[in-house]
Amino acid sequence: MANTKLAPVLETAPRFIRAMHAPAYLGMCREEFKNTVRPHVREFPIGKQGVAFDRHELDQWADAYIERMAIEKQADQDNNPPRSGRQGAKEWREKQCRASTRGTGFGTSTKSSEVADFKKALEQAKGRKRSST
Repeated sequence: MANTKLAPVLETAPRFIRAMHAPAYLGMCREEFKNTVRPHVREFPIGKQGVAFDRHELDQWADAYIERMAIEKQADQDNNPPRSGRQGAKEWREKQCRASTRGTGFGTSTKSSEVADFKKALEQAKGRKRSST
């Protein structure tokens, strides 16, 4: 009787990968697989209706794709730049606020034309009578 605690369990990916599982194996959607990968790898029938790909050939395609498409980065370059495109958070936070520094209170307009326009609109709104229709 074999001791199962000592026997290593080998889990390997199957050599043949069915067409429905091949996109997930490479981490992409079916449409991307169909357009990007499928024209460059061989496929073969499995059973009566199945189609499969050789896992080794998919791996070779993936290695070649990485070689062609990888973005080279400098060793001292930050690999996680901010997504907003800003060069640094300090530059953004150091900008002066455009708000008025005259010391006006909350809700007080600093432009006299805005105050006059508001008063005019308020008077028009008060003076209107509702129509009976």
